[in-house]
Amino acid sequence: MRNDGVSVVALIIALLLLSTLGVVFSSLIMTKQKSARLPLKSAQAFYSAQAGIGYAIRYTADNYGLFQANPANIFPMTKSMGAGSFNVTYAAGANSITSTGTAGTAQRVIMLASFLSYVASQGVTLDPENPPYQGTGGGGNKKNIYIPTVNNYDYDVYLFRIDLAKEGGKPARMNEIELGGTTVWTGSKVAVSTNPDSPTSFPFNEVTYYTMAPGTLVDRIRVQAKSEVSGTWYLTFHYSKQTDLSEPEMSTITFVI
Repeated sequence: MRNDGVSVVALIIALLLLSTLGVVFSSLIMTKQKSARLPLKSAQAFYSAQAGIGYAIRYTADNYGLFQANPANIFPMTKSMGAGSFNVTYAAGANSITSTGTAGTAQRVIMLASFLSYVASQGVTLDPENPPYQGTGGGGNKKNIYIPTVNNYDYDVYLFRIDLAKEGGKPARMNEIELGGTTVWTGSKVAVSTNPDSPTSFPFNEVTYYTMAPGTLVDRIRVQAKSEVSGTWYLTFHYSKQTDLSEPEMSTITFVI
């Protein structure tokens, strides 16, 4: 009888221990499952942010005219996808986009620099923030055209020649070309072609090349007489990525004054 009593007590203690261990293990498993949701949501937020970068590049490239007219036509953009969503904003001064991916309470942020180099078909384009405009300058009947442009690369390019043509209005005559305040070409009433397929070439004769850094520069072109400024202009930059001007490339800009 005494041994039987001891066995019953030992069995009860063993059952209590097993029950306690079962509760502990169950609690640990539940905690593990809850904590596993955090890295899962974080990963979903990260991939949503990545999707935002890719979507912004493709959409802007397909609608570059709208973007050039006004970046606010496209940005900010917000999309939901599966378990997450993204919001993409554009910073004109930094030429970058920032994509914030969200999944539940998790958020991940990705920034892409040199955004325009991914969406623009040319290295040098009009600044989408500032369209070309007419300004005064010089004496007599000399006038200026200001053409804000942007270098879409994240490195310097070296401009060494500009081709010009203009349709509409009176024929234009060129006296001087300035880029970012530096005179790169001078002449005396050189006629500008009226045929875009056969523009007038202006190889730089004041400098070997002009260094255009990443970002926006206000490039000034001076023509003769205000009445000769109006019309549709075709401007082609000739540039290289090397200072020896090897492997030249071209970017053509069309605008109306």
